[in-house]
Amino acid sequence: MRWGWIAPPILLLSLLTGCAAEPFTRPTLPLLKNPDPQAVRDSLAHAVPDRFTSDDTVIIQAPFRNDLAVLGVLRVNRPAGTFELVGLNQLGVKLFHLAGDSHGNTIRFAVPPLMEHKDLLMGIAEDIRRMFFDLVPGSGAEVDVGSTTIEFSEKTLQGKIVYEVGGDPAVLLDKHLAGFFGAKWRVRYFKYASASGSLYPHGIVMDNSQYHYRIIVKNRDWGVE
Repeated sequence: MRWGWIAPPILLLSLLTGCAAEPFTRPTLPLLKNPDPQAVRDSLAHAVPDRFTSDDTVIIQAPFRNDLAVLGVLRVNRPAGTFELVGLNQLGVKLFHLAGDSHGNTIRFAVPPLMEHKDLLMGIAEDIRRMFFDLVPGSGAEVDVGSTTIEFSEKTLQGKIVYEVGGDPAVLLDKHLAGFFGAKWRVRYFKYASASGSLYPHGIVMDNSQYHYRIIVKNRDWGVE
């Protein structure tokens, strides 16, 4: 198999992504009418599926370069704190296999050109955790009620994590790690769909300011286990 077509797109991960067009749109949020933040938080907690498998198109963007697109198969077990992500090219050839558990993240497999960028693969693995774990603010989080959203913020070892919740039913719209010059990383969630009493975003945008890239996740199918 020829690997030359893989290496150049991977180089885009080292570039800044700031001007990419927004891949999703969000409907106008309804006005909040005397919301109960604790009830909203509890509703959000019940809507998040504990275990699921997701088939996605995953796109990594940076300016001045072509996008890198892979087919992703993601399996998550939130109570156990585990996940596996397999990335395939358009022909169905496996490019990488990332996994995580309570001990950390690992690269189980990667084609040779990708193994030269282990730090970036590990960065993507950590972004999977940010996107799909710890989606509900703690009961002691500070609360700021706005006209259309409720903002929860809590201090962690990383820094201050901010959750923005809104819509009807209430869903997580934004989660980010606050920094002095702006968010160190930010996840935004779009186009929720429901199944088996759970809600799942059909569109996710992850901006990583450490590696200066954007990950776009376009869900194709998902199921609760």
